[in-house]
Amino acid sequence: MQAAIRIGLRQDFDNEDINEMYRLRARVFRDRLGWDIPTIAGMEIDGYDALGPHYMLIQDGGGQVRGCWRLMPTEGPNMLRDTFPQLLQGKAAPTARNIWELSRFAIESGNDQSFGFADLTLSAMRAVVTYADRAGINSYVTVTTTPMERLLRRTGIEMTRLGAPMRIGVENAVALEIAMSQQTHTALFGPMAHAA
Repeated sequence: MQAAIRIGLRQDFDNEDINEMYRLRARVFRDRLGWDIPTIAGMEIDGYDALGPHYMLIQDGGGQVRGCWRLMPTEGPNMLRDTFPQLLQGKAAPTARNIWELSRFAIESGNDQSFGFADLTLSAMRAVVTYADRAGINSYVTVTTTPMERLLRRTGIEMTRLGAPMRIGVENAVALEIAMSQQTHTALFGPMAHAA
């Protein structure tokens, strides 16, 4: 099944698609992963959603939201610096116009076996790298789980731990910086991608 991936501001999407993204986040983070996070009317919305972030929506052929990611500049409030600073172990959070944060990544493949987690994750990574190229982003920072870190590392992208993993709630969390480098482009698009 082919996925449509779009990145834009909230107003670039239909309200129902944004609401479905919030419901997807609640299903994935609270219901499936068991995170202790508040929900409102079955939707997971946090204070960072009020700050005008960009969103990635992954939709199947029928338009159903199957995945999402939130993208935000690090110059303002962000999850790594303001919610999970302990993951930096005393170091300053990366902050610059060309460093953005990726947060709230969620994928729900449903019963469709052709709509796989790994394939969608790879497609999502390609989309955020392409977006970075257009937007002048040199790297992304993110807080993720150690299993997701392993999945990302297997792609061959250039990434660096910003501190050792720590137990946060039910997860082993880690802060990463992902460089939009030749290595990352080659890993995701092949050897000729960055030269083009």
